[in-house]
Amino acid sequence: MTRVFFDTEFTELGIDPRLISIGLVSEDGRREFYAELADTYQPKDCGDFAREAVLPLLQGDAVCLTWAELGRRLGAWLEAFGEPVKLTTDSMAWDWPWIQEVFGDLDTWPANVDGKPEILGQSAEFCQAVEDAFAAGLRRHHALDDAKANRIGWLASRGNVPSV
Repeated sequence: MTRVFFDTEFTELGIDPRLISIGLVSEDGRREFYAELADTYQPKDCGDFAREAVLPLLQGDAVCLTWAELGRRLGAWLEAFGEPVKLTTDSMAWDWPWIQEVFGDLDTWPANVDGKPEILGQSAEFCQAVEDAFAAGLRRHHALDDAKANRIGWLASRGNVPSV
């Protein structure tokens, strides 16, 4: 089974958050998926935090997808692993619901993806490696970079610290 680390960024922590971006990276670090949503929100929908910390990091253009395109492309990307995938996150409450919503129902869920995520532990080694990854240049609150930092933290918690 391959772990795929993922993170999301969204408009707010309130009642009606909307997905801004999603990033995923494979356990071996060789495969990445990153998308920004073109049809789920407007900047005026964002809370102060998202406007200040998330929106300035957006790349635009080639990575912008509609909600429907995201579901198709992300599903195809995950299925291309050709083996079982375990999605791994540091936030069950905030990130996992977006995965469930992207695929909508069981008919669109990629067949090789486990329906229960792995939740990352927050050991001292994990936290230090995540902070070191951001200090080395990963951008905090960019969905793909956050996923990469979580991968690095997970590896460090197992005694293996890769370079950024």
